[in-house]
Amino acid sequence: MKMRKKILVAYYSRHGHTGKVGKRIARALWAKVEEIKDIKSRDHLVSWEKSSFDEELRAPTKIWELKYDPKDFDLVVIGTPIWDGISPPVRAYLSRNKFKKVAFFSTFGAAAEDAFYVMEKLARKKPVAVLGVQDRQIDLGDYKKMVKDFCGEIKRK
Repeated sequence: MKMRKKILVAYYSRHGHTGKVGKRIARALWAKVEEIKDIKSRDHLVSWEKSSFDEELRAPTKIWELKYDPKDFDLVVIGTPIWDGISPPVRAYLSRNKFKKVAFFSTFGAAAEDAFYVMEKLARKKPVAVLGVQDRQIDLGDYKKMVKDFCGEIKRK
């Protein structure tokens, strides 16, 4: 009998797109869910502009204490919105934790081409799968098949 992998889906979501995709991935993989929360508020336009500036400068941020320790999981699926790169809270999460295996997903209006590369370097692990979803694909529901395919790829590895 094959043992089920212990999987965690961890994500940061400012407007809900990344959270929507992350929760769907978690349901498909029977995974625990960890929302990464930034101590700094990033809810309005000025904060959004500062967030993009923080990412451009690779400025560190503080995140709230985590419910789960990523090293206790066989696989951690990590999600971030793309601003001018990966979000500062996800940058902090990747930098501060150890992982056995990782997979990455992102949501974006306009993709940052090197986002998954940066995530891989911060996690110090090559991802078993990656998924990039445009905001309009989420709004239209087109992301559901993409998530299904992504989860299928993860299950095969």
